[in-house]
Amino acid sequence: MNIEIIGSRGYPFSYASAEDMVREFCPRFLRDGNKVTVHCWADYDESVRGVKEDSYKGIKRVFHKSPGGKISGQFLVALKSSIYAALSDSDVVFYIFVNSGIFAWIPKIFGKKIFTNIDGIMWKDPKWPKGIRHIFFPMAAYFAIFIGKAITDSVHMQAIYKKKFKVNVDWVGYGCSTQIIEKQEIDLSDKFDNGYFLIMSRITPHNLTDLMVDGFIESNSKSHLIIAGHTPNSKWFHDMKNRAEGKNITFLGLVKDQDYLNQLILSAKAYLHGHSLGGINPALVRITGMDIPTIAIDTIFNREVLESPNDELQANVFQKNPSSVAYAIREFENNEEHYKSKAKDLGKTIRETMSWERIYQQYREYILKLHKS
Repeated sequence: MNIEIIGSRGYPFSYASAEDMVREFCPRFLRDGNKVTVHCWADYDESVRGVKEDSYKGIKRVFHKSPGGKISGQFLVALKSSIYAALSDSDVVFYIFVNSGIFAWIPKIFGKKIFTNIDGIMWKDPKWPKGIRHIFFPMAAYFAIFIGKAITDSVHMQAIYKKKFKVNVDWVGYGCSTQIIEKQEIDLSDKFDNGYFLIMSRITPHNLTDLMVDGFIESNSKSHLIIAGHTPNSKWFHDMKNRAEGKNITFLGLVKDQDYLNQLILSAKAYLHGHSLGGINPALVRITGMDIPTIAIDTIFNREVLESPNDELQANVFQKNPSSVAYAIREFENNEEHYKSKAKDLGKTIRETMSWERIYQQYREYILKLHKS
């Protein structure tokens, strides 16, 4: 097969979620005798500035220029990529997430097979304008479901699509490494006498960053809180940062170096997870697969990772208020060895049931079936 992938920033760009999937899947597609083309943002990585097309470790990369804005850039790159794929010799066009799959009809008109991971509850993500969220994303989901093969990332998302859109959609989760990376010393390893908690996400209200910061402050923990993620220039963020002033809290900003980020995770005493939208969150799978104790907002999607694999909750959860976060942090610190042991049990199961090879084989089976149809 000749497979074209649209929807990530590129390969092997250092980012997460869609980029993780591309980094893991592309060498495997190649290993199994397929040709792979990845469509990339031309302006995302300094090392590829000015490059239009190249080959990287046997994988073709096509770079598309964009105006630079996250929303406008994503749609423009997806549009350019879709036109390119329509006119290419591709057999299957694989869209990662529905925000790029909105243009899947273009290669479909030219006879291409369309495969789309429509992801989670995109219509509730406030980073997108309301018109895009409530009109274009549902429309794109319908396109993906009816013009090709679509999957979502969670058994609970499967139920939501059944209820909201009256359609049946298969699901495949996210993956993690089967091997825990060796822990190494980094600049923050021994900087804090009582260790640190880690938040790793986009810093936004719907990721509950402010709620977790306020809860950490209320817990009176003697540990530190490190927050890795893009820092927005907004009143909401600046108000939160002012509340965190002098409170053992450090904002690192966006960490692009995945090796450093892995070590940052491995040195954390626990991970605070505030992703409140569905479905399964890639960061949660990644971190639980590294045996790191987790303190997470209590949602059915997070429980799908923290509870379902072993049929029991193996992490701390909190409700949507700072006092509940504070209670969960104190509960963890009072029983730290217990939760570390639970995290190891969960991590072992996650690595077995959600390994990248296992997830890839499920994707491969769907794509092969689509190609032969």
